[in-house]
Amino acid sequence: MIRDYLDQSCDDHHHADLCIIGAGPAGIAIAMAFVGSRCRVLLLESGGLETERRSQALNEGTSVGPIHLDPARTRLRAFGGSCRLWGGGCMPLSRLDVEPRAWVPHSGWPIDYEELERYCQLALGLCAIEDEAPGQVHPANGGRRRTGLDPGLLVDRLYSQSPVFFGDTYRDMLAQSSNVELLLHANLLELVHDANDGRIESARIGNIDGRYGRVHARHYVLAAGGLENPRLLLLSDAAAPAGLGNEHGLVGRYFMDHPRCVAGSLVAGPADRVLRRYTREGKPSTTRTHAEISLSDDAQRRLGVLNGRARPYPVARPTPPGVQALRDLRASLRAPAPSRETDVDRDVMAGLNHGIPAPATPAAPGTEPRGRLALRVALHGADVAKAAVRRMCGRPSVGSERVDVMAYFEQAPNPDSRVRLGSRLDPLGQRSIEVDWRPTPLDLDSYRVSSAVFGQQLARHCRARFEPAAWLTDRSVLPAFHSTAHHIGTTRMADNAREGVVDRHCRVHGIQNLHVAGSSVFPTGGWAFPTLTIVALALRLAERLKPALEISGL
Repeated sequence: MIRDYLDQSCDDHHHADLCIIGAGPAGIAIAMAFVGSRCRVLLLESGGLETERRSQALNEGTSVGPIHLDPARTRLRAFGGSCRLWGGGCMPLSRLDVEPRAWVPHSGWPIDYEELERYCQLALGLCAIEDEAPGQVHPANGGRRRTGLDPGLLVDRLYSQSPVFFGDTYRDMLAQSSNVELLLHANLLELVHDANDGRIESARIGNIDGRYGRVHARHYVLAAGGLENPRLLLLSDAAAPAGLGNEHGLVGRYFMDHPRCVAGSLVAGPADRVLRRYTREGKPSTTRTHAEISLSDDAQRRLGVLNGRARPYPVARPTPPGVQALRDLRASLRAPAPSRETDVDRDVMAGLNHGIPAPATPAAPGTEPRGRLALRVALHGADVAKAAVRRMCGRPSVGSERVDVMAYFEQAPNPDSRVRLGSRLDPLGQRSIEVDWRPTPLDLDSYRVSSAVFGQQLARHCRARFEPAAWLTDRSVLPAFHSTAHHIGTTRMADNAREGVVDRHCRVHGIQNLHVAGSSVFPTGGWAFPTLTIVALALRLAERLKPALEISGL
């Protein structure tokens, strides 16, 4: 069932066995696990079925740290969450990511790798991935010495591209469910804590039109994302002045992302060679398995660095006139592709893609008569012929001026890197967030060492020259970091309340009926795309909650 809290016919107050706050991948995964059960589930979503300016304004906040992060342009407030725009990348964390590492402070998960791996296998089904490729080292990796890459330093780790957009895929099933209710435009304002019995007694909710109500449930799950989960805990301060779960001041700390920046460029050689293996362009749309250049586990141990990966991006030469005319002509003959993207979606996507090189000059449909375009194609037929030959040889139709090496990094857990409440008020009168995103010396040292490895090894692979970015050789220059919108660690998992906000079962320490889902519980982030692990932990939590709610198993 789907209802809208903006609809005046909708009840003010609600009762459920389980209340899930946030309808992104984590919240939807938990709700789907309860479809058809005897449990009454209420899934609260702050936004609507599509993104909209009024709801997105609730994501506004400030950035005060040495690395800028715009809270409104790195997440979406709508059904399906930020995965409305995701690329589908699914890969589990590696064993090394989960185990304690002597050179990484605060590393190590309280659950073992085998347990996490079991739930990742279940998550593959929800993500509609049929093979078991994600995370594996490519079989061809053993032959790397022929390419000039040292297999002791770099490996190809495979990831699968999920076709699932959680909101689209599971919307009808939730709409038809008799026991799960999705309530749109319902914002959690505060979790009301009864300090006498250590339980959440109710949840205060409101909408952007000024309507207020309450939810009474037996169990509550925060699944609102790595920025919003700590915010909602900190805002729930009526019975606990520092916020729920914050007895030791850990809520919002240990904020991590997967910062990315250009490590340098491959020039003066056939640099396009490296693109054949690592780019999706030109591959069939049915291809769902791709390779990422990654640091090997042995290299991380030996060099004492954090995990990381690299992806080559071509920076195209100016497009020849004939090729550009042909592209424009083709574009003028195609009907505009239907798109559900809103202005909000496009704005957030532009922010996420900032700093990534554009591969070629885009087509410009409708700017020139077709007859003139056809004449330009004919006059520059040599350009088109050369481009066709390049395509037949498996190369881009327009050669690259250079290939930029974009590096993506793991961050070390850092208690000084944090999310806290700021002084600004959102449209609901709630304090917005302030993000203080800080790298550690280990981060910066790791990034310099890893980037040099990526650049030098790839240059050998394609017989080019690696020109490092300025920050790689000048320690006084801070890399031009960009967020990958993977918000990690702000309600980290630990057996001890002095080391984490939630326990190994994702229950907030000291509160019997409050759990947290999502990447905010990750103690470390590795480099892997986090969605598969988010879904895995959500399914693990759902499995644990079912007996507590006196419901039959999966």
